[in-house]
Amino acid sequence: MPPAPSFGVGRAAAQDRVDEWIAAVAPGRSFVDIGGIGERSGNERCSWALRCGAVHVTMADILPPEHDLWAHFRKETRAFGLNDIDCLAGLDINDAGFPRALGRFDIVHATGLLYHCPHPVHSLLNLRRVVGDYLITNTVVIPDEVENAEGRVTFPASSALFLPALRGRERAVLKRYYQDRFKVDLDVHAPISADGIMPYLNNGEPSPWPYWWFFTKSSFERSLEFLGMRILDRHTWQDHAHFVFLRRQ
Repeated sequence: MPPAPSFGVGRAAAQDRVDEWIAAVAPGRSFVDIGGIGERSGNERCSWALRCGAVHVTMADILPPEHDLWAHFRKETRAFGLNDIDCLAGLDINDAGFPRALGRFDIVHATGLLYHCPHPVHSLLNLRRVVGDYLITNTVVIPDEVENAEGRVTFPASSALFLPALRGRERAVLKRYYQDRFKVDLDVHAPISADGIMPYLNNGEPSPWPYWWFFTKSSFERSLEFLGMRILDRHTWQDHAHFVFLRRQ
């Protein structure tokens, strides 16, 4: 068996706050990771939940079963002897039939998704419908203030930034900020032109691939409380990704 990596499939110890949350509630509970095969399973949590005593562990993703990221996930889990993970392909949290197709799980982990959702309130409601007890989710957040060589922009606590409309100085400042700090090119992930690498529409329907919305931490948390869920804990990575641990009330 290969040595345990520091992150991703096969890790043998908690590496961040999300791992600690999962370890605290996983024993004896069902668990689903929605969207975890992206980034070559670098942020998946199924294997960790299984190690922590979760039962009925499932990976669900929008990608079809023949996609190579599914093959990579299965290869990695087999390499570490983690064979008790169900796989559900082709499930989109934006679809009306998503809750019925997935079913309900005690613990739902869904990170790296919401800024890809054109209708985030609808997507959050769909997530709530599959949560039995606990939800762990996150989004990319905008700082209250960004200043660099391109200028200065500020965002009220209630802000939600609609990226397809991002233009002018705001776009220049944020493009420089995300490029310098995280090597993220907004012109690729949230393009201005219709022929961008990540198109906003596929056959006239909203695409799940570009970045649609960035929130402030405050507006993101308020949207989660709107679901009737109680925030137990929170964690922000580099003022960029805001993670929230919630319990259904």
